[in-house]
Amino acid sequence: MATTTRKNNTDDWQKALLGWTAKQGRILTDEGKATEHYCSERGFPFASNELPHYHLERGDSHQVFRRWAAAASSCDDQEGKSPIVGAWSRPLFTGKWEHSTDNDETVYNIQTGSLFIDLRIPMIKPVSRWENFDEDLRLYARQHVFAGYSVISQEKNNNNENNDNKMSNNLPLCTRHHCIDWNYVSGKPRPRPNKWYIEGRNINERIPFNTWKEWSYATDENGQSYYWEKWERITGDELGQGLRLAMRKKKQVPSREGCDDAILVAVGDHFNYIVGRQFLDLHTRYGDASNTVELVDLAIQNGDRDTAISYLSLAGGHGTISSGWKIDCALQPWQHGKSVFDCLQCNTCNEEVKVIGSSNVGCISWEVLIGNDSWDVYECSLSREKLQQLFLSRKMSRL
Repeated sequence: MATTTRKNNTDDWQKALLGWTAKQGRILTDEGKATEHYCSERGFPFASNELPHYHLERGDSHQVFRRWAAAASSCDDQEGKSPIVGAWSRPLFTGKWEHSTDNDETVYNIQTGSLFIDLRIPMIKPVSRWENFDEDLRLYARQHVFAGYSVISQEKNNNNENNDNKMSNNLPLCTRHHCIDWNYVSGKPRPRPNKWYIEGRNINERIPFNTWKEWSYATDENGQSYYWEKWERITGDELGQGLRLAMRKKKQVPSREGCDDAILVAVGDHFNYIVGRQFLDLHTRYGDASNTVELVDLAIQNGDRDTAISYLSLAGGHGTISSGWKIDCALQPWQHGKSVFDCLQCNTCNEEVKVIGSSNVGCISWEVLIGNDSWDVYECSLSREKLQQLFLSRKMSRL
């Protein structure tokens, strides 16, 4: 009886985990109807360059994101500045008749004034390395992380007859452009924008808000946002007004966009990191797969562990600077406790981190060497000297 109970318990949590991505998708897409909501007839037109994977597929995200960051650093336009700079948890994600909470997944969403990394890991997941069982590969596919650039805008009231479908013309809008994405499969980009309203809870307008709601830009047939998310500030992010750092690994030539790519963002004491997949040129085998979960499932069904592992090689996680840049939450749990710089330098054992550039010019012209890899700085609230000291703090924590 005890053996049967243990087996049933194992079957239950595995079944729940295998359904995690599907549930997240149903909430996010209004059970598959979201693409229908985004059309000009309903007042929600969009340009192709608003689509989240547009620049990833064109292979120009490095150039475009750098141009946006340079323009933002030299502009005083308050409408274009992000009101959600910070480190955020997600207590609630809801749409239609379903919801998901922070009892179901751990979420670390770190947003700078430019780059972001959004990490989402189910509470129930295996902790063994994936080399052990094929089923573990399918279970590991059920998590999510994506990164890129957030563009903030303010929608103007144009007195369009379809404005009645819109939630508000007064709230800031965020459009996210992805350059590394766990769910992305080459040639199968998301067909609608990752675009939403930001509603902050302003208890005191003189300081940044600690809670905000993300409302879908398009609405459903009832004129309501078809999903919304509640975000809460995580203690230690200095209200987004202290340390802000955004870096991206320089584009490798030759390379495929998304491969050999990496981003590091930090706000206050919190950092997130992401490292792109190490492809084995096997990703074209499953043309029917529209996302990573489907591709991994198909690969396992065909006994193709190499392709599954290739797609699951994308790395990402969260940690704190005060711990000496140690990782405390990651897609691959065996990375916990490691220095983030050990995970970022794929091609070298050299632990040196060095900031290169002049203190007399803006940080957009700086570079950071992590081992032998060169990184572009998109945003930094510190001087070059203080940034160098911040990187050195990881060594002090070992003494």
